[in-house]
Amino acid sequence: MGSEMIFRLVQIFICVLEAYLIIDFFMAFFRFRESVDGKYTKLWLVTGTAICIRAINLLNSTSLNMAATFIIYFSIIIFFFQGKLFSKFLYYITAVIIMLGSEFLGVILLSLQTDFAPNHVESNQAVISISMLSLKLLTFILYRIIKRNADNSDNHKINFQITLWYSIMPVSLIGIMIAVTRLNIDFTSMGFAQILLLVSCILALIGSVAIFYVFDRYSQSVWKLRQQEVMITKLEMEEKHYGQVERVNREHAAFLHDIRHYMKVIGEMAADNDDKAIIRILSELQIKVSSTEMEMLCSNHLLNVILNEKKKDAERKGIGMKVVVEPGFSINRVTDTDIIVIISNLLDNALEAAEKCSNGYIKAYLFTRNSHFSVIKIVNNYAGRIDVREGRLLTGKADRMRHGYGIQNVGSIAEKYGGYLHYFYAEGEFTAVVILPEVMSWDEGESAGD
Repeated sequence: MGSEMIFRLVQIFICVLEAYLIIDFFMAFFRFRESVDGKYTKLWLVTGTAICIRAINLLNSTSLNMAATFIIYFSIIIFFFQGKLFSKFLYYITAVIIMLGSEFLGVILLSLQTDFAPNHVESNQAVISISMLSLKLLTFILYRIIKRNADNSDNHKINFQITLWYSIMPVSLIGIMIAVTRLNIDFTSMGFAQILLLVSCILALIGSVAIFYVFDRYSQSVWKLRQQEVMITKLEMEEKHYGQVERVNREHAAFLHDIRHYMKVIGEMAADNDDKAIIRILSELQIKVSSTEMEMLCSNHLLNVILNEKKKDAERKGIGMKVVVEPGFSINRVTDTDIIVIISNLLDNALEAAEKCSNGYIKAYLFTRNSHFSVIKIVNNYAGRIDVREGRLLTGKADRMRHGYGIQNVGSIAEKYGGYLHYFYAEGEFTAVVILPEVMSWDEGESAGD
């Protein structure tokens, strides 16, 4: 009686796990309808689905079980989730195919019959239970891979390679479960060892699933922290910009206040025909005016701030910097945070390299090609040699563990927008070119249309 109760509990757990996996898969792509969305919607929906599945399983009809289960899942995605009908049908078919495929693969690996009638498996309930647990774990891994490939949002995106590393534990657990079913362990008498083995398999399965969700929460926390750091950087840039504007206004006000004195002196010198003195004063006035100006290099406010700041920095370091922004140049598709990373890293690297030259120079060109591509081209001179290993540009700083990521980050961001970073160097001159397509990709257009 005790062993029979254990197997019933295991079957209930399998039903709950199956319901949880399918609903969690749907939730990765669709939101609950507003009429049913609540704090405990997922909990009662999983519970209700598991009860329905368990009730159908008690009828001991494989064909009825399969048909009714798929109808329940289809009803859930249709009535409880919002979204386009075609998209919901597509993800429903994907979920069903993965579930059927994993079970079919499990049947082949375990060499089990698909008829799970009580008179057929009465003496092998433990083997069947462990087999079903391994199949659900295999389903979970396949669902996980699909969700990782389909999720393009930065806040939930986890590197696919990391997902594979974290899959080592559940995959190894599947291997252990399959081995247990093939070792002909006697489960006819459910002793302590048999019960311990079955309970351990359940706990290991729960732990394998929990690992991914814990890592998801961790990655989201890291993403939020990174966004906060980027926001702080943006606020510092804006604060610096407003500080510059305030300084310029203050200096202009002081200049306008003193202009009448300059005019009076120039008038007296003109009366004395002292042309050289007049020219000298006018030259000094021109220098003073230019030092208080903030150039309008482009229409993008943030980009204009960064270019002006880097140009001032170049002047302080004695580096000649030329900035040419073509009228109509636009990178509106690029977020402010990514603009900061691209422009700041490229110009910082150029400033660092040009500063080591006796006549350092930087040339920045921002233009559009064929109305489809925005191009950012930075040219600077450098001294010494360029260190490239395995196709990667290495930093010239001593601490390579903390530096050298700037150019890599620029390349990653360019790829995110469907563009690329290209650099080349020859005869003491380095050129970095970032090309960003202005036309949205098909996937972006679809998501925008949704």
